[in-house]
Amino acid sequence: MVLFASLFLFGLLGISDGYIYVPPKYTGSDFTFWLVNNNGDLTSNGAGILKAKLYADDRTIVGTGTVCDTDNRFTDEAARVICMMIGYKCAENWKLDTTNTNLPALIDNVECTNTSAPFRDCRYDRIDTCNREISLKCSSRCDYEFSLLDSEGTKSKSKSGLLVASNYNGMRGTVCDDNFDKAAALTICREMGHTCAASWSSRNDMDLEQTYDDSEKKASEQDMPIMLDDVTCSAKGVLQNETFVESCFWKTESDCDHSEDIYLTCGCMLEEFKFSTVDKNNKATTNGKGLLIVESKSESDTELKGTVCDDLFDESSADTICKSMGFACSKSFKSVGERRSAAWGDVQRKYPVVLAEVDCHAQIQGQCSFSTDPICDHSEDILIKCGTEDQCPETPTESF
Repeated sequence: MVLFASLFLFGLLGISDGYIYVPPKYTGSDFTFWLVNNNGDLTSNGAGILKAKLYADDRTIVGTGTVCDTDNRFTDEAARVICMMIGYKCAENWKLDTTNTNLPALIDNVECTNTSAPFRDCRYDRIDTCNREISLKCSSRCDYEFSLLDSEGTKSKSKSGLLVASNYNGMRGTVCDDNFDKAAALTICREMGHTCAASWSSRNDMDLEQTYDDSEKKASEQDMPIMLDDVTCSAKGVLQNETFVESCFWKTESDCDHSEDIYLTCGCMLEEFKFSTVDKNNKATTNGKGLLIVESKSESDTELKGTVCDDLFDESSADTICKSMGFACSKSFKSVGERRSAAWGDVQRKYPVVLAEVDCHAQIQGQCSFSTDPICDHSEDILIKCGTEDQCPETPTESF
């Protein structure tokens, strides 16, 4: 009986992850939100200090005040939920306003974990005063078009280039690398019509002529602004093939410079390359065991043939490559250096190292990032052993 009572109490209080969460008294549709300036006047441009009004069950007003973030819990998810409640489609930016507006406060430390859920699923604390108010910028025009530019500043004819975003006004700019990851790369490559994302890096050593025509044609050439910063996309959105607007968060105010611009390469490794194995005498093997060799499928790039470096190489990468060769899984893999074997030296010297940083995702078939500019030596060449279906364990899972 005591155990049952304890379990009931734990469930009622929401004890999890080492802390106790007591649901707030007023939640969900009991709130309305709007945006004001420093004087407390309503704004009409979708930007301002966030205010809220809290109602009791009988719709009497419990309190009115600003939304604060004392403990840095406010997130992009919370910003999007609230912007949608106000009547916009997305949140462009949010920040902490510490100018001390002297406006009364109402709630603090808002946490929302699901952008498709109403505010009733968000957590918050009640508060009377604070000096860390949320300043929010919402928008009804959230769509962006993405493209890649070559070294001349024109649209790239390949799958690589400087990543550029264009908004609904036709203004375009670069994308900063802050928080940019493989989920963001894959989502944006899909927006441009590609199936996979191959690699991305900041534009530290690229000589790109970042130019655009302004709307009034006053200048035909000037520096591009940085259009997007802190781009993050959800793993769930990637797995469900959601669009950039559905899956991603971003800011349109940036603290970056152009050395942090994203240079992106789209494309699927298995569409561009084929894999095989050779033995110590450089003879092709049919049992999926030996030195891993990669070569280009393109007839115009027949010279790209060589070994694979072990940088970032893991079980998912090994499984993906073994499956591409007709096997069920990878039984094992090691670098030549790990094997401490000099017996492979003669065959290794016949090939350059041509592929590195192969990082495949277990849950998205064919999604592998990679680099064709390896910084490796032959001690890092991959030796692999593939297996048949009866030799393979259950398929591994992975999250972003």
